[in-house]
Amino acid sequence: MRYIYDIFFLVFSIFYLPYLVIKKKAHKDFAQRLGFLPDEITGIERPVWIHAVSVGEAVLAAEVSRRLKNKYPGLKIAVSTTTESGNNIMRARGGDFVDGIFYFPLDLSGVVRRVVARINPSAFIMIETEIWPNLLMCLRENGIPAMLVNGRISDRSYKNYRSVKFLMRGILQNIDHFCMQTHKDAQRIGSLGAEIRRIEVTGNIKFDCCPDPAGVEVFSREQLGFGRNDHILVAGSTHYPEEQYIIEAYKQLKERYADLKLIIAPRHVERSGAIGIYIEKNKLKYLRFSEMDSVTRMGEEGPEILLVDSIGHLSGLYALASIIFIGGSLVRRGGQNPIEGARTGKPVIFGPFMYNFREISEMFLESGAAVMAGRKEQLPRIIDDLLTDAAKRELMGQRAARLVEENTGAVDRVIEIIKEQVQS
Repeated sequence: MRYIYDIFFLVFSIFYLPYLVIKKKAHKDFAQRLGFLPDEITGIERPVWIHAVSVGEAVLAAEVSRRLKNKYPGLKIAVSTTTESGNNIMRARGGDFVDGIFYFPLDLSGVVRRVVARINPSAFIMIETEIWPNLLMCLRENGIPAMLVNGRISDRSYKNYRSVKFLMRGILQNIDHFCMQTHKDAQRIGSLGAEIRRIEVTGNIKFDCCPDPAGVEVFSREQLGFGRNDHILVAGSTHYPEEQYIIEAYKQLKERYADLKLIIAPRHVERSGAIGIYIEKNKLKYLRFSEMDSVTRMGEEGPEILLVDSIGHLSGLYALASIIFIGGSLVRRGGQNPIEGARTGKPVIFGPFMYNFREISEMFLESGAAVMAGRKEQLPRIIDDLLTDAAKRELMGQRAARLVEENTGAVDRVIEIIKEQVQS
């Protein structure tokens, strides 16, 4: 089977490599994918090798690496990524606790044998469901334990895997431990051939990747120029033109709720100038976050809208919210992580484009902790419904906080399993 797979992968590579050149994705370090690793990687003594495909997985890998290093300082860690963007994220987030960062090898038997021999890892960890047959077989032959961490199997992937179930069983036998996000994921990996005794539900690591509440900056309503009883709508990490949608909804609702205030925190703060111009065109009174010391100059009423023009404050502002809108979701940007806001116990609204956080957004909707606005025209009605019904608002917030609490701790559970695998 290995030789058949090698031939298939080689044929694929013949077409794939020219594509990388044309799309300018064949970066200067691409030779690493062929097994030519720098000395800084091969000089690490028996590291735990963590693999993260791209940006999303790299964020999780950085958190796992940080906590693993903090708990076991003597442990060496090397992280591989497939994409350049993932590599950049790891270098930005993992520099202090990762001993080496490199590009994942192409899954050709000759290449992976060379890489495994040169790295000689104490364990191999895949973040989410990233299964490479040749590498897994090579690790098994060399007695190196392999783990799947934060494993999930989408409906589409499950359908595809089931069509080659006769192959999957043999491949999955090369994985020593499966740390799956949910019981559904655990059931699916088991039905594909993974041994039940090797499967464990550990939760979703993404719930552990938000700022620590203990380190969140605290604000008071008075400090921001808002009244003690004001309703506050916080629109976090917005993208163009979501600010326009939010402001239009706010203007409609303002006619009914005189005490409604709005905080807009754009994903890219350099857009604050353009957003400010749009607010002025709508004849609304606003204040930039950087000018909070001028609140007293605006009179007792304070601003209608607070425009956040610096980074690092969103968690503290979410804590003041009556309702939270998650940006990047009414436009095709994939959404933002709703956990940071939900942790404060506030009801969450997002649009239909949450594909970067699909499994998490589905969990929120299924548990009644969030509402989805299918299109921008639905925003005023949804916000109005929550403002009118205080009991519903409170219940959604409680469900959101409970969902986060129940799923927090996945990283710690995974780290204990990693340590067991390294020691075994």
